[in-house]
Amino acid sequence: MLKSMTAYGNASVHVPLGHFVIEISSVNRKFLEINFHLPSSLDRFEYQLKKLIATFVTRGQITVKVTATFEDIIPVEVKINIPLARQLCQMWDKLRQELHIEESVLTAMLLSQRDQLFCFEDNQQEDDHYLQVLQDAVTSAMQDFVRMRNREGIALQEDIIERLQIIDKQLALIEQKAVGATNRYYQKLLNRLKDLAHVEIENEERVLREVAIFAEKIDIAEEITRAKCHLTHFKELMQSSESAIGKTLEFILQELNREITTISNKSSDLYIARATIEIKSEFERIREQVQNVE
Repeated sequence: MLKSMTAYGNASVHVPLGHFVIEISSVNRKFLEINFHLPSSLDRFEYQLKKLIATFVTRGQITVKVTATFEDIIPVEVKINIPLARQLCQMWDKLRQELHIEESVLTAMLLSQRDQLFCFEDNQQEDDHYLQVLQDAVTSAMQDFVRMRNREGIALQEDIIERLQIIDKQLALIEQKAVGATNRYYQKLLNRLKDLAHVEIENEERVLREVAIFAEKIDIAEEITRAKCHLTHFKELMQSSESAIGKTLEFILQELNREITTISNKSSDLYIARATIEIKSEFERIREQVQNVE
């Protein structure tokens, strides 16, 4: 079953620690890329949350946005740099006396140094609680994300199956037209050479050998067989329970395209040429769809 790389999921969790909203979206990428937008007070949990998300997906650019509203407990502790505050107060008081500055002005100047006076440290006592809440919320959002991804994957698979049926039909036409084509080319070339050159008896064997070699070069039976094998593998892989098959499907599609290109180059039959054009057109549409498969 195919899984789309384009999806969206969200979850909202309200617990005593606060209210947390998780939004997860993704677009197609060859590899897994996870981008987090966390409140600065929760940045330290990014690594664990990335590991959690990687258990759900293997490809795609994943964007995770976390919004948090805290209750009585917050994930940081505010501490005062008492020694620095004491020295600053002493210096400001001395300055006030020397310059006769109003106390309110000095108080404002003192508060302007708050970046040095106050220290913000992680509230490690509550780390386990916050991490658990975040993991639960992300898991819930990812489950919603996976449900949408599976729905999108079903739509992709249905579209690809329809296009594969068109390819099967055109490939069957090519196989039908290819039956006896080598012998027809052989006789056609031989008759034309005889008409043009009036081949002598002693040279006829050499001409026949050259014509046979050319006829063998334009034989497309092997390419048809390989193309059918690739198609079978492609269909089996789509129906399998394997994960992360997108790259493999892309590779098989490249091989299929190579075989059809060879058939087109080797054959001079008008119907076969038209069939290969139709197949290549469907290949391009399938390729666009497969790029969005995990």
